[in-house]
Amino acid sequence: MFARIRTKNPSALPLRKSIPIKCRAVVRLGSTTPTARIFPNHKDIVEINTPEAIENSRSKLKMKECFATLKISQSSWFTFDDLDINILEFPIVIKRIYGFKGMGMELIETVEEFNNWSKGHPNKEGWYIEKFYNYAREYRLHVAQDVGVFMSWRKLRKSDATERWFFNSSNCNWVSPDHELFDKPRCWDSMCTHAINALTSTGLDIGAVDIRVQSNETKNPKFIVCEINSAPALGEVGIEKYRETIATLINNKYGKNNM
Repeated sequence: MFARIRTKNPSALPLRKSIPIKCRAVVRLGSTTPTARIFPNHKDIVEINTPEAIENSRSKLKMKECFATLKISQSSWFTFDDLDINILEFPIVIKRIYGFKGMGMELIETVEEFNNWSKGHPNKEGWYIEKFYNYAREYRLHVAQDVGVFMSWRKLRKSDATERWFFNSSNCNWVSPDHELFDKPRCWDSMCTHAINALTSTGLDIGAVDIRVQSNETKNPKFIVCEINSAPALGEVGIEKYRETIATLINNKYGKNNM
């Protein structure tokens, strides 16, 4: 018997039929498919990432509200419904509530730029505003309940990247902790704690947390948790790490259910 993988990210497809288990289990990586549709007429199903937890991480606003419950370090944000232009501190980033891969994000540095964006977007439903922090580095920490941080990467901007105010797969290379340019932040332990709390606050069992942090040239680097992703892109190393960690999660939950 194998864990049933339901994913929105094609890079995770190699996980299908690759995690042998002793119980019925469904693992959601971005999917919100109900358990009853995957295992009709069966009970006692082990779930890794419930549909509710996936929804908490899919909606940027729900995610931020979850983060606030555990006082996770994050940027301040506004919806257009409660916006007071007089209290906006530029620069800001305008984002889609259900965005992915940074699509639709726009850096706004002045009131004039904000007004121009607003004229081009008369219907602002589905957007929100976030304070922009121009911290020098960004890391992705993969975390799991009862496991902690099990994999991490630094997003290192490519030398020819033209857009340099954000970090994603289009303008970055990814380096592991054993790479000389990983440059582990001084506040790493605190970053790990906030990453685990981000997972807990949304109800996810496994996910990837993006954290932007100041340079190590700063004595006490500050950081913000940007988001948590339930369906991150996975390369060869990531597939192996997720296969091992998901198996551990399923065995742990199955054991607790049968104590």
